Amino acid sequence: MKNKKVIILILLVIIIIISIIVINTILKNYNEKNKLEINNSTNIFSAENKRESNETSIYSNANNTDTQQEYDNAENVNFIKGQITKMENDNIYFLDKDRKNYILYNASQKQYINGRTAENLTLNDIKVGDYIKKESDDKYMIFKNILGEELKKELLVSLSLSDNVNIMRTSVDEIKDVKQLGNNEAIATFTISDLVSSEYYPNVNDEDHIFDVKLKVNNNTKYNTNFYGVTTYNAETLENSKYLMYYIRINPSTLNKKYPEITEFDSYSN
Repeated sequence: MKNKKVIILILLVIIIIISIIVINTILKNYNEKNKLEINNSTNIFSAENKRESNETSIYSNANNTDTQQEYDNAENVNFIKGQITKMENDNIYFLDKDRKNYILYNASQKQYINGRTAENLTLNDIKVGDYIKKESDDKYMIFKNILGEELKKELLVSLSLSDNVNIMRTSVDEIKDVKQLGNNEAIATFTISDLVSSEYYPNVNDEDHIFDVKLKVNNNTKYNTNFYGVTTYNAETLENSKYLMYYIRINPSTLNKKYPEITEFDSYSN
């Protein structure tokens, strides 16, 4: 009987010890789990704060970029050319070839002229993308952002303007070919180029602003040669002026003909 009591006591001790070990193990795992969850929560909270901080910084920088965009007053600069980037609140914004921004205030109060055809323009005729050149504080030249046949037509109109029109003309670069027709007539192929070029304006592909045009000389063409040893006085001698510089005037009434007619041909040297 005594042995039986001893065995029961030993079993109870063993059960108590096992219970203590189990309880300690459970408590330890619980504490570690809580610690891990607290660390994870802290890390997540920290990451969220960092993300929100970055988003705030990006938003702030974007706003600063927009609000701190600098535009120089166009009226404070004597010589300026550029491409129009925005038109709003009676202001014209434009960019020069050096990527500098300008603003023209009170745009509706200025005078605008088509820089190729000399036509008077209103603010409603001007579009974003057009090119602008300052002539004075109150007068600006506008070159439409056009290409192809539409541009070529305006360049030919420029060459038909009379002397009393005070704007620069289309550049006549070279005579490429002369086809004699007889009877003091010839078809000459000229290379002409726009006043809008990458040298002065941004976003210009010069190849799009250069054209070969066929023009006709005849008995109505007047010649003037200012170069020693070269004489050009009729259609047959036109090729004598190759590789010089030129000024030509086209008869405006012939602009729609297949070969617009030259009324005045000047060749000269530097």
